[in-house]
Amino acid sequence: MKPYRVEYVQLAGWQTDEVGLWVAENEDWLLLRSIPADYVVDGYALIVKKHIVSRRPHRGRKQVEQVLKLKGIQPGVPPGFVFLDLVDMMRWVERQYGLVEFADEEESTFFGWVKETDAVHLWVDTLGPDCTVSVRDDDNPPFMLSEIQLLRFDTDYFNSMKLLWQHKSRPKQLKPSIN
Repeated sequence: MKPYRVEYVQLAGWQTDEVGLWVAENEDWLLLRSIPADYVVDGYALIVKKHIVSRRPHRGRKQVEQVLKLKGIQPGVPPGFVFLDLVDMMRWVERQYGLVEFADEEESTFFGWVKETDAVHLWVDTLGPDCTVSVRDDDNPPFMLSEIQLLRFDTDYFNSMKLLWQHKSRPKQLKPSIN
């Protein structure tokens, strides 16, 4: 039987905890149903465990667990999910959800598509908040794979960014002329 517990996770260099309903974990990853505020469940957070400083109980955890149970929220694994290495995990999220969101520090979240990797670096075409795409080139430095701390997917903001990007990238339809 799967445990039903809310996790409060402190990441290296982060001031606030990453909070979520425990879903699954292995030696490298912790998968949570993300809880951004109180009793709101919004998508998933996939945390790279080597960046976890602590996992500790919180005094309000039992009440949050009770409310989530009353709401019928289950700690289910997304369809087709399996634990992979970081790059393959990012590519899985991109294939399943249309793009990938990742963070290398608390205040730096990026959306985009994996373009190229080597053993140390990650090059990404990024999607800005205004849904403009910055294509990977030699002027944009790569990300360090070892610094990526978490992936997020299927959140409301994530899905909104994807929808807006899809809408903006659609070919413009010609308006019919009235004669």
